[in-house]
Amino acid sequence: MTSHVQGPVGDDGVTALEAGGPNSIAVANGVLADEWSLWIVRQALRGATHYTDWLNLGPIPGSALTTRLSALVTAGVLSKHQYSDRPVRHEYLLTDRGRQVWPILISMWSWEKGWVDDPEVDLPRMLHTTCGGFFDPVLTCGSCRETIRWRDVKGEMGPSGDWSRNLQITARRQRSRNDKRPSEVVNETMELIGNRWSIAILGASFLGVTRFSEFQKRLSASPTIIADRLKAFADLGVLEQVPTRERADWMEYHLTAKGLAFLPVVLLMIQWGHRWFRAPDGPALVMEHMTCSSPLHVLLTCSECHEPLRGHAIETVQS
Repeated sequence: MTSHVQGPVGDDGVTALEAGGPNSIAVANGVLADEWSLWIVRQALRGATHYTDWLNLGPIPGSALTTRLSALVTAGVLSKHQYSDRPVRHEYLLTDRGRQVWPILISMWSWEKGWVDDPEVDLPRMLHTTCGGFFDPVLTCGSCRETIRWRDVKGEMGPSGDWSRNLQITARRQRSRNDKRPSEVVNETMELIGNRWSIAILGASFLGVTRFSEFQKRLSASPTIIADRLKAFADLGVLEQVPTRERADWMEYHLTAKGLAFLPVVLLMIQWGHRWFRAPDGPALVMEHMTCSSPLHVLLTCSECHEPLRGHAIETVQS
């Protein structure tokens, strides 16, 4: 994992990005779209602070833990504090930026619980302690408090939203079957966000791109890469092939219900990136909730009591 966060942190806690460089979408994806990083943050939200805490909680190799902790500190998700001189020891504490990752994790959990059958992962239930009910998170507009559906969202590229700037600078090594993996990470989630081309194709799909040639044109990727990712998404049931009106043997790729259900993860990752990383020329994506004609700001509410969810009021209950 490589962090490409650049620039100083302002009084508002926002990191200034380099002019013309990776935008907030690319940086957010580079920070969060890594299965071990997500696992580390999840355990930090549950109280892990010491290096040995993470080693004892899961099968993470020491080298991977060291690399991820360093990258998360660089990204401002964790802060490193020395608490012992002899021997020298450090603890890693979540920053405000790190604590605000929880809605993304909850949305991933909800999608996996509803759409993915992975016998290797035993997903817990989520209890909202405010109302005492087991809940599903509901994607809600922060302005009008209506449930958000993709057809009610208008999105277009912002000043820093060039497709080349949306991509992570480096691609991650593909995990082999023999590699250790976090016990709570579902393969399908990482298939959608853990590859620089996957997240780009997913984003393009939500912005209305459906044809192979248009994916290739916008992403400037090779036909082999585009074909591989589209096939992977179709195999997962996230995209479906639909014949074009012109010719029955020409295909378009449309988001399925399963693909559309991943919208909360996409919007929350974009919102997190915009909140904490700022390009000097402006946001990467401009979105509007057409229901209330307001700039889109999303939050999660409880399906049972309809109140906004708060990280401290959520408990995991193993099935």
